[in-house]
Amino acid sequence: MRHKHRAGNWGFASVIILAVTFITFACAANSMQNQQEATSAASAPESASSEKSADAPYSIECGQVNDAGEPFCYVDGDTYIGWRTFHGFCHVCHAQDAVGSTFAPNLLDRMREMEMDEFVERVNNGFTGQVGVMPGWKDDPNVRKRYKELYAYLKARASGALPRGRPKKKPKSN
Repeated sequence: MRHKHRAGNWGFASVIILAVTFITFACAANSMQNQQEATSAASAPESASSEKSADAPYSIECGQVNDAGEPFCYVDGDTYIGWRTFHGFCHVCHAQDAVGSTFAPNLLDRMREMEMDEFVERVNNGFTGQVGVMPGWKDDPNVRKRYKELYAYLKARASGALPRGRPKKKPKSN
């Protein structure tokens, strides 16, 4: 009887060891990806155009480094509000930085080809895909009034101009 009890505990311990090992490797892989993106942000041009171009609904300046030595990007007001809106509503399903989850797709892939009118239609009315069902947001005034800003943020992320993480709002010029 006692021998069976030890075998049961050893089996449980093995499962715990495997789980901890898996989580460690997953965290290490995620950390490496974040470091690569941070390095890319740090090596980005010192100052991008501060004007929005006709084909880009955002303005981004990367290459700055904070007091801790971490790179960051300045973004225009609309893109910053889009980031805040996304992380207030959309990230719950689409994950931080719009990279997707087990039940909602990576939006960066989709946004590379999506125009504003299709974006508005999908966010307004929802979308049913292979992974799941996204509800429509047309009845939520906190999201509905921020479509332009959400679009700017997601386009900036999809184009690669804006790396992962929290951007900083560009200071106003005097």
